[in-house]
Amino acid sequence: MIGHGKAVRDITFSNDGRRFLSASYDKCVKLWDTETGKCIRSFTTGKIPYTVKFNPDEDKQHIFLAGCADKKIVQFDINTGEVTQEYDQHLGAINTITFVDDNRRFISTSDDKTLRAWEFDIPVVIKYVAEPDMHSMPAVALHPNSKIGLCFLGFLWWPLQCYLTNIRM
Repeated sequence: MIGHGKAVRDITFSNDGRRFLSASYDKCVKLWDTETGKCIRSFTTGKIPYTVKFNPDEDKQHIFLAGCADKKIVQFDINTGEVTQEYDQHLGAINTITFVDDNRRFISTSDDKTLRAWEFDIPVVIKYVAEPDMHSMPAVALHPNSKIGLCFLGFLWWPLQCYLTNIRM
């Protein structure tokens, strides 16, 4: 297999750094061997993946989430190549996926100007945040102690704790 046919939008490494995923405008997510640079496997739903994240748990490193232009977050199993879950509550392209609460949950942001919290592997929103003056959130970052999170609102960084009560960062 060769590289992507179009530009790469996002990259994420596995915990041990031996593999990484790349999401591209060619509508594919590819799994790569870091040492050899060879493509191990390719995944697609036929939609453009904007963001990609491995599940951070050691026993779930064979699972990744891809947030796509078609407003969906798709969960893949690397071992089978199958889609194992679909999260489809957003109304715009998915910008970020951030695991929180000891990786039991994740937060997604979207061009629909919302932030949503999900239980991992359960496609039901547990927290929905939308304010009339919110902007699209193209970036989210967690502090290394995982207790503080920030989302970028186009012109400033805003603490996630303002929105996510009852969810441990």
